[in-house]
Amino acid sequence: ALWHHLIMKFVFCIFLFINFQTMAKQLSELSWEKRLLIVSYNQKEDQLLTRAKEFISINKCELEDRNLEIIFYEKFKNKKFTTPKFLENKYGIWLIGYDGNIKDYSSDDKIFFRLFNLIDSMPMRKSEIEKDTC
Repeated sequence: ALWHHLIMKFVFCIFLFINFQTMAKQLSELSWEKRLLIVSYNQKEDQLLTRAKEFISINKCELEDRNLEIIFYEKFKNKKFTTPKFLENKYGIWLIGYDGNIKDYSSDDKIFFRLFNLIDSMPMRKSEIEKDTC
């Protein structure tokens, strides 16, 4: 019975280890569900992060209408998602479309001035506009 108990503990530990290794999702898992706004910054005091948070808090409703999920990477790391190749060693803000392709990039906060117009010009967005709540 002791051996059985030890083997079960060992199997359980292996199972946990494997699960933790595969918990980080690929951004592609959100394809065709969400548009993504990826914010890559170096540290919490970065102006890029500050501006992004301001933009998000001011435009919550508009971001929801456009089905945008914002994902932050600090020093190229995120707890929920793996780091995509395009983001490695690069700071800035990326807009990723439903198809998983990069639609826009800015190394600073200038992307926020064109973001909604760009999204609203996309073919799939045209059918969403009538459901807007803002």
